[in-house]
Amino acid sequence: MFLAPDDDHLGGLEGVSVRAAAQPEVVYTVERMVGAGSYSIAFFALRRAPDGEAPVVLKFVRPSLMRAAGEMAILAVEKETVALGRLNERVPPTPFVVRLLASDAIDVEQGGVELRLPWLALEYVHGGAEGTTLEERVEFSVEQTGYAFDPDRAELALTCLASGLEAIHEVGVVHRDLSPHNVLCCGFGQDELFKIADFGIARPQGGTGTFVGIAGGTPGYAAPEQVRQGGAKVCPESDVFSLAAVTFKLLTGEELFNANSVIDGAVLAMAAERRSITKCKGLCPELAERPGACAAIDRIIARGTAADPRHRPPTGWELVSGVLRALRSGKKRSRPPRRRLESITDYSAPMRFGWTWRVRHQAGGSRILRSVAWDADGRCLAATTSGLVFWNGTGWVSARVDGLPSEGGVRFVERVGAGNWIIGGDGAFIAHYSSDGATGLLRGEDPSVSFTHASGDLEDLAVLVAERAGESPLLFGLAARRWMKPAALSRAKNVRSLARIDDERWLIAGESRTGEGYAAIYSPLMFEVELIAGGEPVSYAACSGRADLGIGAVVGSGGRVIALDEEKATPLVVADGPDLGAVAVDVGARIWAGAAGSIWLHEPGGSLPWKCVWQNETWSVPFIGVFADVGRVVATARDGGVVEGRWEAK
Repeated sequence: MFLAPDDDHLGGLEGVSVRAAAQPEVVYTVERMVGAGSYSIAFFALRRAPDGEAPVVLKFVRPSLMRAAGEMAILAVEKETVALGRLNERVPPTPFVVRLLASDAIDVEQGGVELRLPWLALEYVHGGAEGTTLEERVEFSVEQTGYAFDPDRAELALTCLASGLEAIHEVGVVHRDLSPHNVLCCGFGQDELFKIADFGIARPQGGTGTFVGIAGGTPGYAAPEQVRQGGAKVCPESDVFSLAAVTFKLLTGEELFNANSVIDGAVLAMAAERRSITKCKGLCPELAERPGACAAIDRIIARGTAADPRHRPPTGWELVSGVLRALRSGKKRSRPPRRRLESITDYSAPMRFGWTWRVRHQAGGSRILRSVAWDADGRCLAATTSGLVFWNGTGWVSARVDGLPSEGGVRFVERVGAGNWIIGGDGAFIAHYSSDGATGLLRGEDPSVSFTHASGDLEDLAVLVAERAGESPLLFGLAARRWMKPAALSRAKNVRSLARIDDERWLIAGESRTGEGYAAIYSPLMFEVELIAGGEPVSYAACSGRADLGIGAVVGSGGRVIALDEEKATPLVVADGPDLGAVAVDVGARIWAGAAGSIWLHEPGGSLPWKCVWQNETWSVPFIGVFADVGRVVATARDGGVVEGRWEAK
């Protein structure tokens, strides 16, 4: 194809479709530019495959760079491809680094010169109301609340970034450009996830030199050794420097080094003194009132940004672990500060946006899903009748089951953190699950029962449902991995769903022994079960809760719904009475419910009727799970069908 002589931003590619030789059945169609860097241009694109479609990012090398660098530019793209490809080898892969989907090149002619422009297809990260990059989210927090990240949010962000750097360094690569602009974010509250992106100037560990004579990195975040003449060796400590500078930014909303160029940043880094986080107006009050913790963080940041890499912590985890110790003070909260919840109220209203729905994976597959648990980045772990499978954003793949008692014995999966789940099932087993596989296997006292549901934190407080054929379900509390006395649900025939609604209460949905609906609240520390619904000619199939808001919802047959807040339980009915099998409550207190072939929305307040937001009569299999984020909803059918809705500004 032809490009205008001055089209270095590749505007002529909009509307163009490309394919990768390794995946000829998949088509990528360029829609609009979403970013421009020194080396490449990024576009929002749509990936179309026989089994569904998905939004992606296509990154093309700039024509000017290809003319100037030629083979070096091609090698740079190949290097990024290899590095990201190695990170995808595990199933599930690390969630803390942006995932590579495909790579190839497109032939163009510009000003009479033929060029072959390499491109990469990368996962699209839906940022939502608070922004897509860490830079945007910190700025949003400061603008809307007056402060940067609170301690719990900072702990989550730093844990993600340290884990991402660890994965990158394990494959022998130094990123060299970790900055708030190159960290992509999605999700809200405990679902929030931070991903390292843009490997455009990455180098093998111990590599030297710069790319086409340009000092690489972001001013104020690039380590001094990256810009020294003579090509000083880059090492993992170079990324540790950047991580320390990022830590200062997310805690204060300000730059540690106010530099206009990477050279200026290197000069500033040579100074012995470092600014204290206490000198910044954006430091949150929860941390500002703890001078000892602030002083400890100052010392860690100073060590992390030492001019000599030999004086820095050798790994990101060593740097971050010290910061985390300083951030923690007593019990972790399930609810973010009220100022953060209020900051997104005006930005989470769907009427300001138009919704686009896509079938990410067609219904009609042969697998049967028992339980699903979504991460905020659109990845999902599922238990099936034959083992674990993982949704990687484009398709279902088998997940590792080594270390488990039996492949088909997994009954539930539950997300407990970014890239972390708990799983359990037959033989009364539970375990942590991540890209490292199943770890920390724990068994209940009675191996004749099956754990069918779980919710909470195994290291703090969790509730598990145990069932044995013909007997009443049992509720097991687990406090700091110690078993509590079980509670028998004598009125219940089964429990079909379990959800946490605050620090100490769980919502239960199922069927009674008399064939009626059963809904209750369980308080394990008080050993109390409070019935909130029973006796109705309905079967409750699912429930959902938001511990950060203290609310929840129960759904069932005939369109029956119970909306629960801290004061009362309110019965609702969906028009036409569809049998609802899945539900989610988002941070705006909206209820999203799924029935076979349809998805329904209820706005908070109860004044408006339920609205059908998606419908496809050919989808006859019920939905088993719904995930709802700010501006994004994903519903999963029992046969593996996946539907996604995203809002777009009008």
